[in-house]
Amino acid sequence: MKIQKFKNEIYCMVDEDFISHFEYNHRDYMKTMYYDFYSTFCKHHNRKALSKEEFFKNMRRRRIRFYQLCCPYCGTILLMPTDKKLMNSSSPNYCCNCGRASTTYMLIKHLSRFIRISGILYMGLKEFKKEHEDTEDWLLGYDCYQMEIIELASIIEVVCRECFEALIFIKNIGLNNDYIRKVISKSAGNDFMNIEKSNKHFKKAFDIDLKSLIDKKKWDDLIDIVNLRNMMVHNNGRVDEHFKNTVSYQRLKTNVDDTLYHLEQHTVDEYFNSVMDAVIDITNAYLEKYIVYRHAAIANYYFNYKSIDFYEGQEV
Repeated sequence: MKIQKFKNEIYCMVDEDFISHFEYNHRDYMKTMYYDFYSTFCKHHNRKALSKEEFFKNMRRRRIRFYQLCCPYCGTILLMPTDKKLMNSSSPNYCCNCGRASTTYMLIKHLSRFIRISGILYMGLKEFKKEHEDTEDWLLGYDCYQMEIIELASIIEVVCRECFEALIFIKNIGLNNDYIRKVISKSAGNDFMNIEKSNKHFKKAFDIDLKSLIDKKKWDDLIDIVNLRNMMVHNNGRVDEHFKNTVSYQRLKTNVDDTLYHLEQHTVDEYFNSVMDAVIDITNAYLEKYIVYRHAAIANYYFNYKSIDFYEGQEV
């Protein structure tokens, strides 16, 4: 299964598209700043500089390209020159100051982890079936399928928490991030595991309504995954009264067999598809808002520094 690739949002190539996302009243200033950086770089390396007009044409195709780092986690803002012939990847992947990867990269890693876990479990159950041909598949895979549900619930929590924190930090870049992180942790608790509670935080903080972005069937699946996860973790996989009092029980009660919950691989696959689609929807909404905050943070940073040494780290 192919996972959608998102742009690395903490490193951006300085090109025409990147510059176009600055507010109109910031754009000319930022173009002058980037050209000054380029001119300084050329002088430092004994290269002939292009005219300002030529510099801002076909920027992505040039051998020497420039990447703008804006890390929401540590507040580092700097420009990085790269040589296309020496650099294999399309962009740097990690903040050179704190080592954090982009939020979208981390989300893809979690989805990939689930796929690896699911593949290994499938191969193991296939061999296990040879020794227990008369046992129903759902009983053979009872514990394994629950492990997959628990991992899916973790993905829901990670995507909501990581996107929320990155937006908080980029919107308030330069403040004490450790303090903000503690405030978020204390206020939100484990709310980000619950998609409905997560939605309340996103609406209040960023006016993002996650529920309106996600298909209703998939939204219900996200709720069911977390309620199943809670039953599996807190009651050793046995159906309890707490689960029976959830909205999920009304949708899923036909799968209850005494105190056991009947899960099959095709159901887990359907849940994974719902989670992956939700991750894409949430991430797209996150990136749309993040780009606005990021460009404002970059413009404000450079505007407030009258003299910049381009060969020294530029950090808020």
